[in-house]
This record gives sequence, structure tokens and C-alpha cells, in this order.
Amino acid sequence: MQAIAPISKKFLDDYKVILLDMNSTFMFGEDRFAESEDFFATYQRLGGNRLTRVAVDAAIRNCYHGMCADYMDAGKIDDFPALAEGLHRYGACEESDIPPLEMVFTQHELGHIPAEYAACLQRLSRSHRLGVVSNIWAKKSSWLTEFSRVGIADIWHTKVFSSDSRSMKPSPRLFQEAVGCFDVPLSDIVFVGDSLRVDVEPAKLFGLATVWIDSSALEHPMADCVVRSLLELETLGV
Repeated sequence: MQAIAPISKKFLDDYKVILLDMNSTFMFGEDRFAESEDFFATYQRLGGNRLTRVAVDAAIRNCYHGMCADYMDAGKIDDFPALAEGLHRYGACEESDIPPLEMVFTQHELGHIPAEYAACLQRLSRSHRLGVVSNIWAKKSSWLTEFSRVGIADIWHTKVFSSDSRSMKPSPRLFQEAVGCFDVPLSDIVFVGDSLRVDVEPAKLFGLATVWIDSSALEHPMADCVVRSLLELETLGV
């Protein structure tokens, strides 16, 4: 009689809930604020016509650099400015110019979700409850539109975006908001993200199992699992 091969167990089988970071986890090409970016062209494409190229470029760049400094400031994780505040404070923008410049900033902050990652998330949603916990600076509407475009708008049990509040990962408030949507112990939840500082380390300190997405796939004491991509995690055995 032929022996029956044992059923292989996957890493994710130990969990009922998967919480995911977004940028560089399943969304890519985000945060396009390099010196080569043409913010004025985006401004014109979106219908802006009052400001000059120099003014638009200075407003977006100064806002970005000022908010980057806040992002690295541990004292600001629960007092992070809204994008409109950043444009006013660091970009020296007049109130009437803030809405169109918010749209410009949003277009450069927003990434895209490849089809293979959307398909992976759809498959995971059939075996697990999913939540997204993401740091974004602009309002979330454009990200929700991208979710709809790739067919993942309805797979989430919770969507926690930092721009809905003044808290920013690694603040535990965002993790608390997310896990509060599920009636399971913390041991049934795993958090997946690409950043040690704002994803893996704070999630582990909060009491969650963690997966670090890193191209080198080197082990780290705060990560229960290290993979090169979310696609690799989906079928990873233990």
C-alpha cells in the first residue's frame, strides 16, 4: 500500500487574522518626491493655474521635507500634522492654495497595486480575516479608489489609515484600533510589513506575531518570519 504523504502546514495556518502594512508590502511605486519629479505638471494636469512652477515646487518639497522630519520624531507619533497643516506650516501656503496642492501631493504619495498582489490578497481573504494598517499623509480617498480599481475594496474587515487621526505607526494606537475590530486573542493575529521601525518592532511589542518583508530575507529577533515578498509568504510552509 502506498504511504499517504503528510499534509504540509503553511506558516499562515496558525493565524485567523492577518494585518498588513500597505506601502512596499502590496502597494508599490509610492512616495515619488525625488528631485526629478515635476510637481508643476501634476498641478496643471489637475486644473491648477494660479501658482507658478517655482511656488508649486517649493510648497510640495518643503512640505515633504518638513513632514519627513516629523515622521522621524518619536515625540510626534501621536501628534502628526495633517497634510493641510504641513502645507501651511512647512510649505507656507495660503489657505486658498492648500486644496489643489493637497491633490498634487496625493498623486505623488499614491502608489499602485500590481494585479498579482491583488489576486494574492483576494486568496488570503478566503482563508483569513484581513486588515490594513498603513501610514499615509494625504486623505485616504485616493487609496480606496485604488483598492476598488484592483478589486480588493471589499476584502477588508478593517482599514486603519494614519491620516484619519493624528497617530502614526509606530504608535500603538493604530494597532489597538485594528485589533479591536476582531474578537480573537492577539495570538491569533499576525502583522505583515516591510519596515522594522514602524511595522515589525511595534507590532511585536504590542503582542502580535510578525512577518518582515525584506529583500535580503535576513533573520531578525523581532520577526517570527522573514520573506522577500507577500507572494512568498502565501505559500510558505513550516
